[in-house]
Amino acid sequence: MQLIAARMMESAFENFISTQIGIPPGARGQASTSQKHLREFLATEIDRDSTFPRVLQNADSDFLGGSFARHTKGWPLDDIDIFVPLDGLGLNYLWYGVPQPYTVVTDGVLQTNPLLLSPNRWMDGTLISSVKLIREFEKVLRRKYPNTPVKDSEQAVNIQMSYGETEEENGLGFDIVPCFRLRPHDPQENFFYLMPDGKDGWIHTNPRLDTQLNEELNQASNGLFRKAVKLVKYWNKERFGGLLGSYYVELAIMRAFRLRSDLSTLGSTSRATALAFDALQTAVFNGDQLSLFVKGAPPVKCGEVPPGELLRLMVARNTAEKAVELERSGSIDEAAKHWHAVFGDSFTTDA
Repeated sequence: MQLIAARMMESAFENFISTQIGIPPGARGQASTSQKHLREFLATEIDRDSTFPRVLQNADSDFLGGSFARHTKGWPLDDIDIFVPLDGLGLNYLWYGVPQPYTVVTDGVLQTNPLLLSPNRWMDGTLISSVKLIREFEKVLRRKYPNTPVKDSEQAVNIQMSYGETEEENGLGFDIVPCFRLRPHDPQENFFYLMPDGKDGWIHTNPRLDTQLNEELNQASNGLFRKAVKLVKYWNKERFGGLLGSYYVELAIMRAFRLRSDLSTLGSTSRATALAFDALQTAVFNGDQLSLFVKGAPPVKCGEVPPGELLRLMVARNTAEKAVELERSGSIDEAAKHWHAVFGDSFTTDA
């Protein structure tokens, strides 16, 4: 009886993720094609404009980051991150004018860095300006896509596309993030990237490390980690008013899963999702500013959550726990009612 109940619940979750959270096949295909064109265009722009920065091709290369790369993104695909590491020949990382123990990575094929050849375009005094970098990338991308919305979103350049003619086929967007890769002189420290902070400064980040940790957790949990993240992100967006940042939600869940030594024994999407809700409640109730896995990176803030919404989060967490208990006892209909209360009318065990 328990095995049948477990299979029915897994099927319900699979159907819910597929129909309510999943990305339409046409959109995923168009996203793949569009991001490849964007990356190829930026990597070859130096051939058309010798004053445009060179994109790394050997020591690193452009890559997808964010929840799309981590396979925890739901529809719409409105913020696919494309990181564009630039050749750092001749550059040094300074902190208040003091050189820091990091090497700005270069392929070593340039004679002179284009960023230094056109200081008015890329620099503020003797420093590379992250504001100018974003502004100039925006201009170049506007030229490439004159009939597509392109805007400076401070930390990136956002491009909104569509893959069809209906309203449902809009929502395909990319955030282009020019950045630099830094190699620490300390071999015990992870490499990281400097990306614009929107205030003419720079943020430490490492989306490649996020993706690696995500993959490790998903493998250790037999694929349950990503399902749980998608489900709780959906709840945050549709049932919690999007009060919490998507990355905050994922980071809270990631940290809780990393603390468990028995991820392989979770056994079901129900248990993984209940764990994810518990992780989110713990983080939010503690007012956590979640630190990243990169030295020097700013914490990810929870933000203000009204008391009434805190209660809503607690109810969702408790309801998820009760649903797991009911499923274990074989009370599949009652368990389904509890998940229906968490996720809404779209969650059903009907075939």
